[in-house]
Amino acid sequence: MLRVVLVDDEQLSLDELSFILSKRSEIEIIGKFLSPLTALEFIKKAKPEIVFLDIEMPEIDGLTLANEICNLDFSVSIVFATVFDKYAIKAFEINVIDYVLKPFSEKRLALTMNKIDGRYNCSKNILLEQRVLLEQRVLLEKISNVGMVKLALWKDECIFLVHPQDILYCTVINKEVFAFTRKATYTTNYTLNQLGSKLINQNFFRSHKSYLVNLDRIYKIVPWFNSTFVLQIEDWKEEVPVSRHYVKEFRRILNM
Repeated sequence: MLRVVLVDDEQLSLDELSFILSKRSEIEIIGKFLSPLTALEFIKKAKPEIVFLDIEMPEIDGLTLANEICNLDFSVSIVFATVFDKYAIKAFEINVIDYVLKPFSEKRLALTMNKIDGRYNCSKNILLEQRVLLEQRVLLEKISNVGMVKLALWKDECIFLVHPQDILYCTVINKEVFAFTRKATYTTNYTLNQLGSKLINQNFFRSHKSYLVNLDRIYKIVPWFNSTFVLQIEDWKEEVPVSRHYVKEFRRILNM
């Protein structure tokens, strides 16, 4: 249900607009005002989804009122309903959703409501998608953090629960983080820094800005250029580098 406020200093226009809109099942008219200033105070408290405004009114004109409404801390769809067409350009500069000329017709107002329905349905879909993504993220966090028994990793659009000790190493390739096990390669939504924090008590070591290695899976340490190392994993072709930035800490951990 879309809650609507109507503002017009002419009672006849207010009644006509109210009569046409009240026929629509998705509309609830929660306020009708001859005074724009009184309407503004009501709008601040009621927080309607839609406001229909006349433009030439005493106390404050509709354009100024629309600007006041747009500066509120909630979103309102504004429709100008007026006899004057000369304000149309200024009205759309305020980003109103529609500009309807009097006299009103059901057909014309139906087009307006179709615009508004489309906007709100789109917004609802976006909010639903965001909520689902948030719930998925919370679920994955719970799965991944319960005693760090397993990590939730992705493969073929499915989530696999992988024990940290099955992971040989993790690396960043084209800004995407991959986790390698002997059986499969997985992707993850975590950054390498986040993975490092989660695996800090699982004997994983950040050996390079792009690598996180399981120290329990290393079987050979090969000295390399500039006092660095290359780590070899048993029965695994790829090697893991230890960059100069991490060499000192690597030596300390392994008492080298």
